[in-house]
Amino acid sequence: MLRNARLKKQLIKIIRDVDNGEMLNQIARIVHFEEKFDELYIMSPAETEAVEDGIRQIENGQWISNEESNKRIDEWLKKYDGL
Repeated sequence: MLRNARLKKQLIKIIRDVDNGEMLNQIARIVHFEEKFDELYIMSPAETEAVEDGIRQIENGQWISNEESNKRIDEWLKKYDGL
């Protein structure tokens, strides 16, 4: 319980200090997510662009399997472990 109380205090402080409207909107979406299953999610222009970029990459064959991705991550972690 004490851990939850500390977490709440930290989150309140962080939110109190936020001066970015988009970030506040994102926080509000997360906090109210469970209450708004019926609400349509509107992506930001940056989110829309990222999805479109991903689709173009897939269409151009620029993708790797989950297994290959995990292999690359493991190799990277081994390479940079202990820095």
